[in-house]
Formats: sequence, C-alpha cells, structure tokens
Amino acid sequence: MTWYFDHLKRLKDSRKSGRLAIEISIVLVIKIILLWLLWALCFSHPIAKDARQLAVTRMIFNHSN
Repeated sequence: MTWYFDHLKRLKDSRKSGRLAIEISIVLVIKIILLWLLWALCFSHPIAKDARQLAVTRMIFNHSN
C-alpha cells in the first residue's frame, strides 16, 4: 500500500496530475455528449401506447398496415 502513496507523491511532484485531470475531464465530457445523443435519438420522443400496441400487433401477425 505504501507503493501507492509513493506513486501518488511522484505523480504530484512531476506535474502530470494536471494533464491527467484534463484527460479525464475530456473523456467525461465526451461520454456525457454521447449519452445525450443516444437519449435524443432513441428516448426523447416516446411512442403513444396505441401506436406501440399496433406496432407489436403488426410484427406478430406480419401485416403491412
């Protein structure tokens, strides 16, 4: 466990922690944007219950309308 603290101290002394924080922040922002896009494309416009039932019925019976 002491090697972990030694590593953290060396990381702090080497000024790489700032770069690491920037990289983590960039990755988190990209993930948030991708999750928002996924929500916007798939979940932001829910289908009415009647339309869902009609779509399921169409798939089950393989009707075109």
